[in-house]
Amino acid sequence: MHHSGSIGGVSRSALAALGVPMGLASVPVSAPQGWRDHWQVAAWQPQVSLTHHGAGVTATLDRAPAEIFDLFSTARSVPANTYHVSPNGNDANAGTDAAPFRSIWKAVSAANASGQPAKIVVKAGDYGKPYNPSQFLNLRPTVDIAFVATGGRVVVGTWDDFGSPAKDGTYTNCYSYSLGNVDRVIDRARLDADGFHPDLLHVSDAATCNRIGGSWTLEAGKIYIHRADGKAVTDANTRVLRAAGGTWRFDAPVSIYVGAEDSISGFDTMGGSGGAGLHYQPGTKPAAMKAVVVERSTFAYCGGTTYQSNGTLIANLHGLALFSDCDASNNVKDGFSAGNDGNFGAQCHMVTVNSRAILCGRGSAQSCNSLTAHDDAVIADFAGEFGRTNGGSVRTIGNSRCWLSGTNIADDRGDRVSGGMTPPAAIMAGDNAQIWADRAVVSMPPATAAVFADTQAAVRLRAMPPMRSNPQGNGTVEEW
Repeated sequence: MHHSGSIGGVSRSALAALGVPMGLASVPVSAPQGWRDHWQVAAWQPQVSLTHHGAGVTATLDRAPAEIFDLFSTARSVPANTYHVSPNGNDANAGTDAAPFRSIWKAVSAANASGQPAKIVVKAGDYGKPYNPSQFLNLRPTVDIAFVATGGRVVVGTWDDFGSPAKDGTYTNCYSYSLGNVDRVIDRARLDADGFHPDLLHVSDAATCNRIGGSWTLEAGKIYIHRADGKAVTDANTRVLRAAGGTWRFDAPVSIYVGAEDSISGFDTMGGSGGAGLHYQPGTKPAAMKAVVVERSTFAYCGGTTYQSNGTLIANLHGLALFSDCDASNNVKDGFSAGNDGNFGAQCHMVTVNSRAILCGRGSAQSCNSLTAHDDAVIADFAGEFGRTNGGSVRTIGNSRCWLSGTNIADDRGDRVSGGMTPPAAIMAGDNAQIWADRAVVSMPPATAAVFADTQAAVRLRAMPPMRSNPQGNGTVEEW
């Protein structure tokens, strides 16, 4: 029987357009008109193709992320100055390749002083609280900067190296030392099924910590740590993430690149401020649009006993935020968040590509989302992985616009367990928000909200696999 290249009377191209895996053929995706009408970044609009395969979906942009950054700034491609940072460097050095700085913030300070776009090349290694880009929130870039990792992973964060503290004289199962504040303590000697170092349990007092292995507490200016394996506490097996500080903070309207020039390198952020691990929130609108482009980087362990922090927070960016091959998982609040609340006309756009945000929402935090947009932000996700979050995995409010294509969303948990009102929901549109979902896969338990739309909101679906539960809410849910 002859089918002229078709399967069951349907052409291969038609099946591919519906998201049916057809080898490794890439299928271009088109933005919905209602979303396109709100996109205001003239320098670049997402042009994307999706490749469906046995492991899921992979998205490909029309340009490399670094090339997209170059449309907005010369900091990466033709910097006025280049500074080098290494774990073996010294802040008294000149910041050259032969005589690098020790601290990333020292290079930021030099770039600010020059008043010109700069590239900061950071060699693989650990850069905790004394060395991180924001100098624990005491320093912010005032010029365009490209942060470029080289030679492997660059780990930045909010921890101090504490050496090898002694056993406590009173609570002899614990190791203790003087410390003013703590957000989170993690066990570096173990990894869980998702690839994260598990948290030690925060308990109320030193006596309880002494009784319970795998716990910690802060009492009277001293931290007590009781490892579950009974081993001595060292920098190698335990990381204490501090509160009242942060890692990446930007409050001037500048363009920022965070990435690498080789395939093995990138930045891993452990811990963040009261806002996020990467927090971009300028107070003024620039004359020309700016870009925040991040690739092959992670933002995790943000927030804890003191702060309800996001992995990333983009607010009042007049321009484009692009996260490619990034992970904003395992944070107390949201994973990727975008909004405009500065009342000065910023037009915030955020795109996530081949990125992940799971396990967001911990403790008493409510309305925690993997991907979220507020106010009138315009966002898009391509081939993202979101879920196991408390309060709506993909949730948009205000007058925001969101386009999902090839996105995988699973097992949202809602926030009722922490005293909130949000039921488990995969895709949620509130207020006047609009969401378009194209070939997204939603996996939620029966009798939960796979899709939810408030009265004035709308969710529009195209080529979606069947969902176990009917849409919820009084808003519009329809095909497009």
